[in-house]
Amino acid sequence: MNDFLGKQTNKFWNFLENNQKRIRHILGTDVIIDRLAMLTDIYMPAMVQHQKIFPKYKGIYKGKTVVITGTGPTLAYYKPMPDCIHMGVNDSIYREDIPYDYMFVADWCDQTELFEKIFSRGHDLKKFFAINYRKDVSRNALIPEYQRDREGVETIYVDSHDPAIYGMKYEKNRKFIFPLDLSVSPFRSYGTFLYCVFQFALWTHPDKIYIVGADCYGRGQHMKGLNVKGKVYDYSAYVKPWRRLKEFAQWNYPDIEIVSVNPVGLRGIFRDEYTEAYQNRNKKA
Repeated sequence: MNDFLGKQTNKFWNFLENNQKRIRHILGTDVIIDRLAMLTDIYMPAMVQHQKIFPKYKGIYKGKTVVITGTGPTLAYYKPMPDCIHMGVNDSIYREDIPYDYMFVADWCDQTELFEKIFSRGHDLKKFFAINYRKDVSRNALIPEYQRDREGVETIYVDSHDPAIYGMKYEKNRKFIFPLDLSVSPFRSYGTFLYCVFQFALWTHPDKIYIVGADCYGRGQHMKGLNVKGKVYDYSAYVKPWRRLKEFAQWNYPDIEIVSVNPVGLRGIFRDEYTEAYQNRNKKA
């Protein structure tokens, strides 16, 4: 017994010796406080707030088709399909010809014009504005309370991780985890809010989901208003979470058909479809 205890004690001290930097990081920084803040600011409020919002949406679009739109340049080649539920994010609202039923927004950044554009669509447009614990308040990224208090707005909670476009890289061992029950869990975002829109679309359980404007390609751009003039970031890092979302959807919603429209970075992940306008553009290029 003494030999066994001696060996275990040696293993323990060897572990401490070999992991000094990691232990110092955990105990010597705000990591523990950060984790507690996530519980109190995101996970616990989500359990209360999402119970008020999401049960009524569970499975409501069975037999229907849902289209979710990002803000990638290929959004310009999408012609709205009739008899579909349209869900958009951020600047996709500037597509006046798309009859959006839902609009999701995660960032403020003093975008007063964008928010007024969203509200100009009227009361029929369902608006989901996010509280995102990891957003940098000093950069005015968090949506202010007075915007979330406006009529017709539902406040939702998102646990987001540092996106690659801001100079971060996903850890090699990063496990992409997505909520199965939105009525008690926050959304999970890994750099783009469109992941959250897709999670909501799955929750409504339509027969088919079309993904539009999720280009995820190299150093691309995103739509800003009606023009492609956003900052240039490396969006290729967004492909991996989409692969995990595909696995999540196949396991939990195998009966939902998922189609990627004019895919660039997402080519070959879901079923691919190309619009005539996009194909003609490529022929001329």
